Amino acid sequence: MSDKMSHIDRAMGALQDQPVDRLTAYPIACGVCRKLLNNGAGITYHDWATDPKKFASAFIAGQKYFDFDFAIMLMDLSVMAGDLGSHIRMDEQNTPFVDEPVIKDVEGYENLEVPDITDPKSRSATLLEGTKLVVDALGKEVITAGFLEGPLLALTQSRGAEFVFKDMYDNDSSRAAVHKALATITDYDKAMVKGFAQTKCAGLVWDYLWGSYSCLGDPEYEEFEGQKKYAGCLNELTSKEGMAFCIHNCADLPHLDTQVKAWKPAIYSMAYYPLVPGSPTAKESILNGYADNTLLAGNIDPQGFVRWKQDKIETVTKNLLSEVSAALKERGHNSRYCVASGCEVPPSVSTKMENIKAVVDTTKQFGQVQ
Repeated sequence: MSDKMSHIDRAMGALQDQPVDRLTAYPIACGVCRKLLNNGAGITYHDWATDPKKFASAFIAGQKYFDFDFAIMLMDLSVMAGDLGSHIRMDEQNTPFVDEPVIKDVEGYENLEVPDITDPKSRSATLLEGTKLVVDALGKEVITAGFLEGPLLALTQSRGAEFVFKDMYDNDSSRAAVHKALATITDYDKAMVKGFAQTKCAGLVWDYLWGSYSCLGDPEYEEFEGQKKYAGCLNELTSKEGMAFCIHNCADLPHLDTQVKAWKPAIYSMAYYPLVPGSPTAKESILNGYADNTLLAGNIDPQGFVRWKQDKIETVTKNLLSEVSAALKERGHNSRYCVASGCEVPPSVSTKMENIKAVVDTTKQFGQVQ
């Protein structure tokens, strides 16, 4: 079935829960789009993640090939930790990751400094420049959004999650040191928000991963990220700088009451873990009111883009569309769901590009809310 609406009109309609020609679709395909460059021969992940022009070219090629309804410029989760001083392992084809955190002990929390995000050698600058290039190329065709790590996620990348969680509760001194580091990283995030605003992207997606009941309860999450001086002020700054405030959280048991009902992001991207008791399905998320003010996005298993045959991912997409369509109708909604992967499509060389396209094409064919 041919689309009747433009990407921007459809996405804006979905954000406002208006009737649209079909549900929106955005498999979170980011680093994997580098495989489309160089006449289909691709480029290395290392080259893509360190060159703003190549970073942007991959997203532009991905939009042309897959025909997404959104463009979200996720690089990886080691950008901030690296610019804070951690050593980043940069393999040719694998996602970069921290192999030597900058914070070695409790005293290390005190020594963090906000980096110069305009330094062309920093990946913060690469991310911002690359995002601007994508916005310049695609901003009139599709809704664009930057992607940024929340303070607690950046801190765990800079110290190691197990050490951060221990230091939160070891003693008053270590607890205070954690808060000192979070304040520094929040200032870093503030600088990045203003940098993203200069790119003119329509939205900013925050990765607030640790809002998860498998890791932190409500009081703990509120203290170490959710409160006004951390995520609270960053959410407000995002809107103040003219960008739609959005969240990506691929945790297994997300804090939906905080991150969706209280914070009311424009878009909330989430995952579903069928083997985890209590993990919310798409249907449950809609019927429990989480789509009342927010465009929910999810929740196809990312590993399916590597492991499944095309006919299976088509079936999975059809089933999700049927589930979502019925739940939206029951709740009295028109369009507040985006068919997406639960987390980033693996940027592996073994990811099947035809599976990404199949999700979009299947949504085009069967995504009408009945």
